[in-house]
Amino acid sequence: MAAKPHPLNRHLIVVDNLKLLQQMDNESIDLVCIDPPFAKNRTFTGKLNPVLTDEEQTAERVKLSEWGVTDRTLAGRIGVEWPDNGHDSAAFDDTFTWAEDIHERWLEIIGQKCLPLHQLIETTRSVHSESHAAYLTYMGIRILEIHRVLKPTGSIYLHCDPTANSYLRVALDAVFGRDNFRDEIVWRIGWVSGYKTQKKGWIRNHDTILYYLKSPAAAEQFNKEYLPYPQGYVRRDGKPPSGKGIPIEDTWNCSGGDVLDSIMIKSFSKEKTGYPTQKPVALAERIIRASTHPGDVVLDCFAGCAYVPVAAERNGRQWIACDFNPRAMTVLRRQFHKFNYSVDGDAGEGRLLSEVNITVRGPNELPERSDTDPDPVMDAAAAVLDRPRRFKQPASLIPRDRMLEELLRFSGWRAWCCGFANTRLTETGEYELVETTQNFHLDHITPKSEEGSDQVTNRAPLCPYHNTSKGGRLIALPELRRQVLEAGEQRAPENVLVDLAAAYQHALDLYADWRHAGGDPRSTDQR
Repeated sequence: MAAKPHPLNRHLIVVDNLKLLQQMDNESIDLVCIDPPFAKNRTFTGKLNPVLTDEEQTAERVKLSEWGVTDRTLAGRIGVEWPDNGHDSAAFDDTFTWAEDIHERWLEIIGQKCLPLHQLIETTRSVHSESHAAYLTYMGIRILEIHRVLKPTGSIYLHCDPTANSYLRVALDAVFGRDNFRDEIVWRIGWVSGYKTQKKGWIRNHDTILYYLKSPAAAEQFNKEYLPYPQGYVRRDGKPPSGKGIPIEDTWNCSGGDVLDSIMIKSFSKEKTGYPTQKPVALAERIIRASTHPGDVVLDCFAGCAYVPVAAERNGRQWIACDFNPRAMTVLRRQFHKFNYSVDGDAGEGRLLSEVNITVRGPNELPERSDTDPDPVMDAAAAVLDRPRRFKQPASLIPRDRMLEELLRFSGWRAWCCGFANTRLTETGEYELVETTQNFHLDHITPKSEEGSDQVTNRAPLCPYHNTSKGGRLIALPELRRQVLEAGEQRAPENVLVDLAAAYQHALDLYADWRHAGGDPRSTDQR
């Protein structure tokens, strides 16, 4: 019986993958194969291979403009990454902070749905770092959604490295259940290069792939994979080999007297994209053949390098791809071309295989749910949520730069401490106000040491002089204002300074708008 066509088959959705996952139906996916961020706390750089053509860059900009995105600021507001202006950039950021990357609501949801995962995040803050806990929160909320969308016969393969694999494994244990852990696959990255041999200590040369089932029923879906016997291979009893070949173990890309297993992207490989952490199509092909059947649906929600969609297409599976960087539109088409597919009628040169018609959707074109979320996994989480939590760097719903801009606009582009404002001298010899966030600092009304939060309701634009003089004195803004007045340093009349009570109410309204819009600042632009 033929598999039912999935409505999102051969779709690339350019959006934060959490927004897509939340709009997907329960138990609709057969396999999730992802290569997410590794929490390396660094920015990876590379050169796109080949460089972006003018036509490709124009196509990206045209598609973005169709979604109402015409610059970097608008991209940030709608939840996609603005593609780099350069024609050769293949860079991505792998750093996580509470203030910039995490919504405070995520911790509440995690606590409501999976108490052990919530406890793991809190423990990670103590045993590792705030940034690692933020990363686990980012991944945890997505792992919960992945678990929901997988069929009972489905499975997940999550690619990671030693930076976070032990934490991710416990997170997956918490969500999928320890009994549904099936294997930790060791993938040898490649041959040891010359510079690595100079390193002190053991040379790390492998990544890890964590393999979990949605339920025990998924074990029946597994298709054992084999490697062909090497030339000249004989059994111990001297007889020629029989059977399908040598069963593949959980250590991949190893070598012996004969190279039995090679899954890597060689320096001359045509599939290279230029992204430094790209994975080979052959890697995803092995996973897809082992854990799905023809017609099954494969989801890659971190699909920047497109290796999973190409592997799924080559093996007769349906696929859905998602990435928040619009550059994925270009890379996806390129990778299908490299594997001799005609894409959307573009036959190119030497296309030998069937045509692939790719549908690209943006943040405002997400699918509609036809069902509702299941009940929370654990009601006992309420007790944890009622306990006060103290953040070293509390999660902030609104990005810092956006807070500063909104608060300055409310106060007439003046510092809340003394009335300082950016001005410039005009040709007529008069000074006019310059509406810019430059030369302002964003600080706390109530100090963080006194449990003051990082939310917009507790933030104030200050001039650099008074923010610096305030320094480590841990005083609240009303007291700072009093000291500024007594020192004769107030730059504007008392009635020009922002009224803090009114400012607090404005911040509450702003905060409510953002929560209602899920962090989408377009709602605040309409105020």
